[in-house]
Amino acid sequence: MFKLDSAVFDAALFLQQDWQQRPKVFRQAFPQFKDPMTADELAGVALEPGVDSRLISQQDGKWDLKHGPIEDYSDLADSHWSLLVQAVNEHFPPAQKLLEAFRFLPDWRIDDLMVSYSTIGGGVGPHLDQYDVFIIQGEGQRRWQIGERGEYTSVVPHPDLKQINGFKADIDVILEPGDMIYIPAGFPHSGDSLKPSMNYSVGFRAPTQAELLSALADYALEHDALTARYQDQGEWPDKSWHINDAAYTQMRQLMQNALNDEALLRRVCANLLSQNPRPPLMQWPQDPITESGLLRYLQQYAYLQRAVGLRMITTHLDGQLHGLVQAQAYELDSSAEQLFECLLNVNYEIETQALLPFLTTPLSRQLLVQLINEGFWFAVNED
Repeated sequence: MFKLDSAVFDAALFLQQDWQQRPKVFRQAFPQFKDPMTADELAGVALEPGVDSRLISQQDGKWDLKHGPIEDYSDLADSHWSLLVQAVNEHFPPAQKLLEAFRFLPDWRIDDLMVSYSTIGGGVGPHLDQYDVFIIQGEGQRRWQIGERGEYTSVVPHPDLKQINGFKADIDVILEPGDMIYIPAGFPHSGDSLKPSMNYSVGFRAPTQAELLSALADYALEHDALTARYQDQGEWPDKSWHINDAAYTQMRQLMQNALNDEALLRRVCANLLSQNPRPPLMQWPQDPITESGLLRYLQQYAYLQRAVGLRMITTHLDGQLHGLVQAQAYELDSSAEQLFECLLNVNYEIETQALLPFLTTPLSRQLLVQLINEGFWFAVNED
């Protein structure tokens, strides 16, 4: 289990004083830190289809970037390259446990765990991120330089690599295993390995206005919502080819009315935030199960496993508590809520017998049946 040292990292104080405000270094935030994976295991994940991985190298000032699957490292030098793999928590279960330490923030805010292995001199150059990030130092040593927010000129040394021109470093530190650095969105930074290094980056999801409006439009089109149409207000332009201010005012009011629909807005946002941008790897039962056959079905298997990449959240919709999984909403009574919370706190698998105490109401049994039939959870026996 990975646990932040409360003497080093006070979550409440951090959220009050530092979160999204300033970078900060936490020495030995994870005392006696042990890497949840090796460089070879990371390379194995980078081989898997559907995994987002990049190999970034730099020799004599020339940058190169290759997208995965990464199969061959033989043409690389002994230094100045990095392997970066996104969403490792979704493909290597032991790494998921590292994210548990960051649940002082809402689950829906956590995007993924990016893991990198860098040789001496390896890095991606000075750059900006549009999201907050915690970086935990594993094996090795890495030097981090961080500057102030500001206007920086972009540089594109490779078509798939965006950097910025040099910045003045206000923080210049070397991280040792177990150290952690927090970098808010928009702060320029650069990291270079002094020894072969493993780094674990916890990135956070922050929807843009465009993403939220797009989700609203998609939902409205799918569910035939927001059908009110433009109506003239009797203020006509002097020229037939001119759009006057009254028309813009009316169209703005139509859009504001859409955003003022509280029930619709909650539904749209809950759907968006319960979905993983990387679709889960679902597994469906050979034949759909029924509520009457649920207990018999569970008796045949030792475990239920969680689909890779599954997102589970709860919220109130129309005054009723719901659990949401991949934009599928399930009404929850007290037993179904306990079952849902039990499942969302499972990283990988749970014994089927441990679920029986929660199946005391029709809603709780229906919930589990639906989660299995949708492929979100699937039954397995030991090998």
